[in-house]
Amino acid sequence: MAVAVPIIAAVVATAATVYSTVSSSQAQAKSERGTKRRERLIAEQSRLAAQQRASDEEKRHRRLIAAGRARYAASGVEAEGTPLLVEMESLRESEEQLRRIREGGEVEYMTGMELAKAAGQRAQSSLTSGYVSAAGYGASSLYNVGRTYDWW
Repeated sequence: MAVAVPIIAAVVATAATVYSTVSSSQAQAKSERGTKRRERLIAEQSRLAAQQRASDEEKRHRRLIAAGRARYAASGVEAEGTPLLVEMESLRESEEQLRRIREGGEVEYMTGMELAKAAGQRAQSSLTSGYVSAAGYGASSLYNVGRTYDWW
């Protein structure tokens, strides 16, 4: 009976440490999964915000070009030659600005999705690391108890 008490105490201590290690790794993984969800949400919101900015900017550009046409028409200038070239250049510039806005949104989206992916990988790594640490600690404790009692 005297031999059983230290063994039971060692097993209980080992079990408590293993449980603590696994619980800690699960909590870390849960936190990382929350980070992953937040990063995905932020990425999607960035994409939507860029689309809205592009839409607003496109409306503004159309109004400016229409106002230019109206000014030319009011002054009696024909929509050919220089006025037409100015309008075409304005349209090209507008399209370029809209493309940049949309691309910026896509870059933010992709960056956010990469951050979300990394958070998911960290969550999995935390779980794996916790289980490996717990198993290693349990095996080490069992070995030390066995060595103490000359089991091996």
